[in-house]
Amino acid sequence: MKPVIKNIILLSLIVLVISCKNNKKNTSKNVKLTEKQQIEFSYFFYTAGKEKILGNIDEAAKLYRKCLQLDGKNTAALYELANIFYSTSDSKNAEFLCKVATQLDKKNEWYLLLYADILQKNRKYNDALKVRETLIKQYPGQIDFYYDYATALLYANKFDDAIEAYDKIEKMVGISEEIILQKQKIYIQLNKLEKAIAEMQKLIDSNPNEARYYGMLAELYKANNMHDQAFETYNNALKIDAENPYIHLSLSDYYRQKNEKDKSFSEIKTAFRSEELDIDTKVKILINYYDVSENSKEYKVQAYELIAILIYVHPKEAKTFSIQGDYYYRDGKLKEAREKFLLAISFDKSRLAIWEQLILIDNELDDYGSIIAHSKDALELFPNESKLYLFNGIANMQQKKYKEAIDMLTLGLALAVDDNKTLKGEFYAHLGDAYNRNKQFEESDKAYEKALEINPDNSNVLNNYSYYLSLRKEKLEKAAEMSKKSNELDKNNPSNQDTYGWILYELNKLDEAKIWIGKAVVNSENKNAVILEHYGDVLFKLGEIEKAVEFWQNAKLIGIGSDLLEKKINTKTLIE
Repeated sequence: MKPVIKNIILLSLIVLVISCKNNKKNTSKNVKLTEKQQIEFSYFFYTAGKEKILGNIDEAAKLYRKCLQLDGKNTAALYELANIFYSTSDSKNAEFLCKVATQLDKKNEWYLLLYADILQKNRKYNDALKVRETLIKQYPGQIDFYYDYATALLYANKFDDAIEAYDKIEKMVGISEEIILQKQKIYIQLNKLEKAIAEMQKLIDSNPNEARYYGMLAELYKANNMHDQAFETYNNALKIDAENPYIHLSLSDYYRQKNEKDKSFSEIKTAFRSEELDIDTKVKILINYYDVSENSKEYKVQAYELIAILIYVHPKEAKTFSIQGDYYYRDGKLKEAREKFLLAISFDKSRLAIWEQLILIDNELDDYGSIIAHSKDALELFPNESKLYLFNGIANMQQKKYKEAIDMLTLGLALAVDDNKTLKGEFYAHLGDAYNRNKQFEESDKAYEKALEINPDNSNVLNNYSYYLSLRKEKLEKAAEMSKKSNELDKNNPSNQDTYGWILYELNKLDEAKIWIGKAVVNSENKNAVILEHYGDVLFKLGEIEKAVEFWQNAKLIGIGSDLLEKKINTKTLIE
């Protein structure tokens, strides 16, 4: 904003000097200009207005300054430039210019209004009050000026005077909810609870059929621990509107505080049965139940009962089945949860979070075909959502569709925003896996290197990259270094331990290999066929033939080992 404030000190001096002159010819608001100066002034002024409308604030300010250089007492130019300074938070200079404008034209309401606002912003609350008082006196019919005056009194901490001001407004416009609530706040701040209550009662008396007002009074009672009065007021409200769900929610809270659990829950159910209570409020209540009901049978039963009511009242709302799905998912009912999320999507396909939760459940069910199908459906709606490509790519890889996986992961990587390094690292990591399985080893290594550039401490990438290098018998020293680091980052991980042991095996460091793969055997609890087979291989090379065959046989019993496992067992020979 340097162009705006440039020469402002000079401008201030010009205006001050002109305004202080005692010469009679300068007592009028505007300096007498020559015809040429008048033409220049008009051009600058109207061009400034145009630039201001176009949003060229600096240029507008420059032109208004030129106006004031020609006529330092022109109130319109003073006001416009003050307004620009005020809007650009240069309230100090705005105050000076606007003060001059109001001194030159004491009855212009726009100048006075801006001046009062500026003073208030500059925390000169008493000065702002004086200007507001002037506006009220000069424009007694402008009700907005009275509201501004009352607000200014609050800023000045003159609460009793503010009450008087609101009373005066009330006499002019009648009883108003806005005024009553403002006075109530002031009385509470002044610790005059009885008067705050009286104001709320006055609001009720003005419209005794408005149940909401009873609720507001009851809330005031409740906030001040006047529970019996609150209870009575809630019941008075129900006499007017027996089905008001908000009153029933308040009563539920009242009973809960009194530890009357059954009555509290009964009121919540009544509120849930009402179509007037919006679904977002109901879902919010169920979210509050979510954590407390996880380890409480009582609350869990209540939560599912409320969900049943929700389904009955809102049977075609996506949020209904989404929250039900959340509960089923939490309680380990994955298939039921997936069914509910599919229902939610049938009512509203536009919510990405539901699609992501659905795909997460597919993954936990190891249903990779569904992941592919659901991520494709979601991509039709969210084609720029990179995570969906990631889900799809991983699922295709699990189904050994490596070309499709690479295509989807490459597309998703291109869409991943640069500042989301974690996500980009995930794409590179899975691309490394997919390229390797598709025997595109050079591309695989490049992808892994990219992943490690983003996160050098990604234990999973370090493990996979080093393991695949060991299988190819390439860069074994580098593989050993990466694998060792993965074990330092993720201690007691049997997969990482097996990888490091296998690299040591390839480096013919058999004693160390036996130690590390032995750790993997222990930590995997003898349940991983590949690890058991590797341990057998190490034992064979160390001359422990019988033990080696025993581990190969165990590997065959547990799961799928290498393609050579059967031959090793049958021939009792290490085949590589």
